[in-house]
Amino acid sequence: MSNRDYPHSEDEFDALGADRTPQGVHRAQQSRWRAFLPFILVIILAPTLAFGAVRLLSGGFGGGDDPTAAPTTTTEAGEPTPTDGTTEEPPATEEPTVDPTTDEPADLDRALSVYVLNGAGISGLAGEAAEVLTEDGWTTVTPDNYTRELPTASAVFYTSADMAEEAAAVGELLSVTDLIEDSSAASNGIVVVLRDDAFRN
Repeated sequence: MSNRDYPHSEDEFDALGADRTPQGVHRAQQSRWRAFLPFILVIILAPTLAFGAVRLLSGGFGGGDDPTAAPTTTTEAGEPTPTDGTTEEPPATEEPTVDPTTDEPADLDRALSVYVLNGAGISGLAGEAAEVLTEDGWTTVTPDNYTRELPTASAVFYTSADMAEEAAAVGELLSVTDLIEDSSAASNGIVVVLRDDAFRN
């Protein structure tokens, strides 16, 4: 509506309103740097963040050795180098089995003459010892008494070195450990002299 169409006469309020003009919010003009600042930040930060993510995924920022890498081992010249990080164990060697029947020599001459002499004064001592030898397979065993003073302890005499194994076998059966090679005491075969320390069945 224009002033010409206004039906009322002007008063003091209309005069005041005519002097006023519309007033708006005043805004200062923005700087160009503030307008481009977000783009600059994006350009700088994007590569930095991408680089950090790649380093983090590829093993971290420590720069050290890879903790998951297999330990290195040194080998001497001529030895194979393990490829899987483990040391090879040498093949186990089986222990040789010992046949208990081979402990005693199989070629003993059990037909050799063996004289068992009782020098302890104990009745039946020579007979008991002779029975032990017979049960073991000795075929020529003669028990008897012994009246001389020597030896003072039980002993096994044998004629020559080729009877040493037989003399040792007889001494083991009768628990006599003193073995003496003496052709004068044992002129033909093996002679066992039993004293007070002798075997008792």
